[in-house]
Amino acid sequence: MKRFVSIPLLVVLLLCVLARLTLAADQNKQLTTADPSGKIFSLSECVAIALDTSPQILYSQADIIQKQYSLESSKKNLYPSFFFDYGYRYTPDAYEPYGVIENYYNYSFSIEQPIYRGRSLVTGVELGELDLESSKASMAQTQNDIILAVHEAYYNLLKTRKFEEVAIQSVEERKAHLKDAEAFYKAGLIPKNDMLQSEVQLSGAQIELLRAKNLSTMALAQLNTLLRRPVETQIEVEDVFKYEPSEISWELAVQQAKKYRPELRQSEIAIEQADKNIILTRAPYLPAVSVSATYLKQGDNFIAQEYPFGPTEVKTALATLEWRFWAWGQSKDEMAAARYNKKKIQENQSELLDNITLQVRGAYVDTLEAAYNIGVTEKAIESAEEDFRINQSRYKAQLGTTTNVLDAQTRLTRAKIEYFNALYNYRISLMRLAWSTGTLTL
Repeated sequence: MKRFVSIPLLVVLLLCVLARLTLAADQNKQLTTADPSGKIFSLSECVAIALDTSPQILYSQADIIQKQYSLESSKKNLYPSFFFDYGYRYTPDAYEPYGVIENYYNYSFSIEQPIYRGRSLVTGVELGELDLESSKASMAQTQNDIILAVHEAYYNLLKTRKFEEVAIQSVEERKAHLKDAEAFYKAGLIPKNDMLQSEVQLSGAQIELLRAKNLSTMALAQLNTLLRRPVETQIEVEDVFKYEPSEISWELAVQQAKKYRPELRQSEIAIEQADKNIILTRAPYLPAVSVSATYLKQGDNFIAQEYPFGPTEVKTALATLEWRFWAWGQSKDEMAAARYNKKKIQENQSELLDNITLQVRGAYVDTLEAAYNIGVTEKAIESAEEDFRINQSRYKAQLGTTTNVLDAQTRLTRAKIEYFNALYNYRISLMRLAWSTGTLTL
């Protein structure tokens, strides 16, 4: 008795689900706005837009310019320095026999040229060059990350839109089957449970369609975010629906990663900088040599024309040697700290290389798996289509059941989704492999 009471309740629930799905579909349409340009974007155009508008790229460009100016500044430490000095001294109790006058004016021009500072000046320039190179490597890494993110968002958008197409087709197929089931039920050829089962399957397909639309909406938002556009703006992209086998070997992939990954180059630069910092640490405890020349003009008026106690013009040349030869072992401690800093960086480089090798391995294996899945799922679609056709024909001839048809529809829908998933995951895997080897380009 309970079984018969639950049937009307099930129908009511189905109607509520259908109404809810219709409302959700209408809300989903409001989540996107049309692109006023109507342009179809290619993958390379999306990458170019993302690179042109990315705040991370703009930050990296500003960082490079800053390092360029810092390098130019460090180079000028090697050049001579020029000084000008003007002074006035007022002594109301001046006593001329002691060589003191009441109003004393003087001005001077000086030039100083450093000769040797324990290689600190040259090393400063070399550090500036390394800083600039490190910033460029950091920008290359940022570009690689952005290019990979755009590729992933682009292919995910294509993939989810294919999922949406499959879900729409699945709904239409189940609607057609429900129509046949209703006709058979009215003719008394099938029980009511078979028709209700078709209605339930249709509701499930509509739920899957809504999920597919939501996935497509979020994939669109992700791509728009990378392109610095409003997340709800609709965008049409070119489909990349071609399978291109990858011929890269594992050995070549590892070689490329060791050669082209920007992070490894940054690590190498960090080790070179550590060597330079060891030199800078030693420099203050080595002799410093410089030469200078001064022209002094002094007198008892503001232009220093006359000086009663000696020549009004004084020319001086000076060579200076300075050496801090004892600091209670401070230099030894600082040198030890600098050497262990280099050792830390070297250990980090070893760990970085291990991590990069794992990244390459993971991307390489994922590419092989996705490529294999493409072939398997292609055959699965052919089998599922034939299976669905046979079961549908048998059902119309009343030689099969509703369950056979619905199960065949489910298998066909799953096969199509798995195929598109494998196809676009393969493209994403190729891009991740290129990113892991440092060879990812526009």
